[in-house]
Amino acid sequence: MKRFNLNYKLFIKESILYLRDLFLWGFDSFFILFSKFEKSNSVMIVRVDNIGDFILWLPSAEKLCSHYSSESKPILVCNQSCADLAVAINYFSKVIDIDLKRFSSNLWYRWHTLGDISDIGPSTIIQPSYSRVFSTGDSVVRVSCANERIGSVGDLSNISTVRRAISNRWYTRLVPASSLNLMELERNIEFTHELGIFDSHTSIPKIPKLSSSKEIDQDSFVIFPGASASFKTWSIEAFAKVAVRIIEKYHWKPVILGGFHEITLGQQLEEKLIKYSPKNLVDKTTLTELIEIIRLAQILVSNDTSAIHIAAGVDTQSVCILGGGHYGRFLPYPDSIEGIKPVIVINKMSCFGCNWHCKFTNDTSLPYPCISGIEVDSVFETIKNIIED
Repeated sequence: MKRFNLNYKLFIKESILYLRDLFLWGFDSFFILFSKFEKSNSVMIVRVDNIGDFILWLPSAEKLCSHYSSESKPILVCNQSCADLAVAINYFSKVIDIDLKRFSSNLWYRWHTLGDISDIGPSTIIQPSYSRVFSTGDSVVRVSCANERIGSVGDLSNISTVRRAISNRWYTRLVPASSLNLMELERNIEFTHELGIFDSHTSIPKIPKLSSSKEIDQDSFVIFPGASASFKTWSIEAFAKVAVRIIEKYHWKPVILGGFHEITLGQQLEEKLIKYSPKNLVDKTTLTELIEIIRLAQILVSNDTSAIHIAAGVDTQSVCILGGGHYGRFLPYPDSIEGIKPVIVINKMSCFGCNWHCKFTNDTSLPYPCISGIEVDSVFETIKNIIED
């Protein structure tokens, strides 16, 4: 009965999303019908993924921008959460940021955002994302009405077979992708190679020094207790135990980082470490400030989040509590890459690669077994080995 209720809820949720996407498809058709498109020779790149995906894309972004910068730098359409970094790295002539939640729920906002894109009238638009999304990235490509519309053939992680069949028709060229389980850095390079950019190679993203008004003590370490979902989040109790061991052995000061959704987790962790005077900066930094704080830290301990990829990008040692849902796609980094790479701690299970469809539990409010089974001792020993090496 429990499994039936779960399947029923998933069916209802998917049906609602399908109807929403169908409505937005019609809305976009109406926009295209009544809009005037001014054509230019500009190139537009659409990368509306989250921060971690954006950072992993940076080595390929640099090569892509260099390849398409004959007259001017390409224009970027990105997730609002990445806008600070996108502007700071100066790869693009212009950055159009999108609040994805409003883009899919607020028709007034969607109309004006699509208007900003159609007013530019790019001649070429490129969406390099392997896991495309029908109502966001694909829709932006569609309404651009560019002469050349390039995207990846992609996978089905964020899109159904029917939706992908529809949106495939909105592209003039779909770049083939290997069926191998490539790490995202390798997947991004695969895309650029298919476009004829052969001087690109798999490497750790490098984030240049950014301006920031926030600093931390030189002898500090960072804990990032949040994740994109509760079932991917190691317990606060476990994070606190690891933090105490670091403090007592190395006498470093704890700094807690995160975004708006991690406010409660940050407060809970702060309470458990209160006698050590932790610095709680959850939801108190911009993205560029957060990056520079991680750059100054002795080490970062985190769930599988953007913070891990930021640490790699600023040459800070990091330890990641990693589950098995997407194992191999975002972490671990390939052995062939040189540099300071995130070190993972896992609870290896035969079901790794499940795309977070856990066969052991239906409760998404608690960490899945591949996360909860990771022991404090294992994490601290990993940290100790990194520091002593």
